[in-house]
Amino acid sequence: MRITTHEKISFLEDITNTSLSKDGVNINIWCPFCRHSNRNKLKLAIHLENNIYHCWICDKKGSNVPYLISRINKTMFEKSKKYFSVKSKKNDLFDISRKFSLEDIEESLEEKINVVHDFPSDFKLLAEHFNSKHPDVRSIFKYAIKRGFNKHKLWMLKVGFSHQNDFKRSIIIPSLDEEGKLNFYTSRKIDVDSSDGYKYKNANVQKKNIIFNEINIDWNIPLTIVEGPLDLIKTNDNATCLLGSSLTEDMRLFEKIIRNKTPINLALDSDVYYKTLKIASLLNSYNIDVKILDTRAAEDVGDMSHDEFNECLKDASLYNENSRLLAKISML
Repeated sequence: MRITTHEKISFLEDITNTSLSKDGVNINIWCPFCRHSNRNKLKLAIHLENNIYHCWICDKKGSNVPYLISRINKTMFEKSKKYFSVKSKKNDLFDISRKFSLEDIEESLEEKINVVHDFPSDFKLLAEHFNSKHPDVRSIFKYAIKRGFNKHKLWMLKVGFSHQNDFKRSIIIPSLDEEGKLNFYTSRKIDVDSSDGYKYKNANVQKKNIIFNEINIDWNIPLTIVEGPLDLIKTNDNATCLLGSSLTEDMRLFEKIIRNKTPINLALDSDVYYKTLKIASLLNSYNIDVKILDTRAAEDVGDMSHDEFNECLKDASLYNENSRLLAKISML
């Protein structure tokens, strides 16, 4: 018996939020692959006739809709086979975007900024080129050691380099999401004075959707949070950075912390201590245990030695509203 479009729509509506395109060709749902922090952002389109799907944010595409459904609700995998057959011909996926309505494509162009598109194609890991004789690579390696990198951190943070113009004589730190996909990068020129006038180059994506170094995070143990990627050189291993100095409720990092009830060690620079208190108060309002590291002994976390950071971590105090009041008084 042939499954009707109406039956497919009803099946999906019972599982997740949906929106039907004006022409009735595609139904849009939340993408379980890129896991957009706002579950009301319905940017994965399923073609109701051809049984193929395409996410306009992460560009995930395929013809195995039952597998897609299992990523949302594992118990619905077998039942979904009744409604969505799996295509077997490879050419069914050829230029898959043509099978979706113009409406879906136009609405999703703005979201494409979330895809990292300018990462250097010749990127190489610094840890694999210890013995390189290339003068730029040798200089980058010396700079990394000076900043406090050891072999373990070079591997863990996947530090690398490129010879492309925009990245020449720069140290590059990529970020991978929990599935090992590139979601961000930052690069820093090693020379004090650069002719183009900038030291840093970052991926052009919405930072609030990024959890830096997510692939290495264990959400079941305390997570250390610092400001920037270079601060991660000095931290313990279970750590990430804000790519700034703010943590708000609309950020994906905040959502993951609350969902997992992850204890937090806040190690922001001393010059933004008032922001540290604001973040600690927000997390504490969601019953998250927060410890604040006293970083006043250094200009910023990146200037600390590994031993100094470990001492600060060991001495970190548990935050509560009384500590917030006392801190505000001490800042007067």
